[in-house]
Amino acid sequence: MKETLIIANSPMMWVLSLAIISVVIAQVLIFYRLAKNFVKDTNLLSDDEVAKALRIGVIGTIGPAIAVFAIAVALIAQVGGPLTLARVGVIGSAAFEMIAAKLGSAGTVATPDFTPDMLSAAAWVMTLGGSGWLIMVFFATKKLDSFQEAAKKSNPLVIGYMSTFAPFVIFLTLSYKEVSKGLESSTAAPLAALLAGAVVMYAIKTAASRNASMKWMKEWAMGFAVIAGMIAGSIVG
Repeated sequence: MKETLIIANSPMMWVLSLAIISVVIAQVLIFYRLAKNFVKDTNLLSDDEVAKALRIGVIGTIGPAIAVFAIAVALIAQVGGPLTLARVGVIGSAAFEMIAAKLGSAGTVATPDFTPDMLSAAAWVMTLGGSGWLIMVFFATKKLDSFQEAAKKSNPLVIGYMSTFAPFVIFLTLSYKEVSKGLESSTAAPLAALLAGAVVMYAIKTAASRNASMKWMKEWAMGFAVIAGMIAGSIVG
């Protein structure tokens, strides 16, 4: 296993990993430029509103990033830093990558039987397992854009309703799935995390709406809620 981890953390692996991450960074810059030009052409938002939206988006990633980082630390010890960075940096699901690494290595990851061949197999499984999202985005984005334009023409309110209810449905579905899995395995940790996050989110939103000096906390609500959920889940679990 020691030889395998030396290969996994070799300079060449870091070069390849950073090359993959550079593509992600380039995509971020391209999307930011497109969004900025769109706002400039349509005048939908003021410069202050754009800056606020960007700030909220950045802050909103802090909580989820902490959760991913906590699992990624364990993944680094198993398959090395470069492969972890390349996978988590593209997909962002460290939990999925841990399962994929275990399946790809036939359960030998983090054991003396974890050979370089097993590392290669794990890397392939992790990469192919996460390619579905990338392929789906590549082929479906234009179709979704066409659907959006058609929906706008038939009923302009449809997009507004979808934007409002889609996040709610997504969070509800994911929450129900995780809470159900926890209760089936006789643990209330997911339920405690969900309730703690909801309480913190509601408390921050209520306090910010009643006190003008606390309005800045609205931007941090999701981050605080995720952290509160992690703490509550860890305590109960």
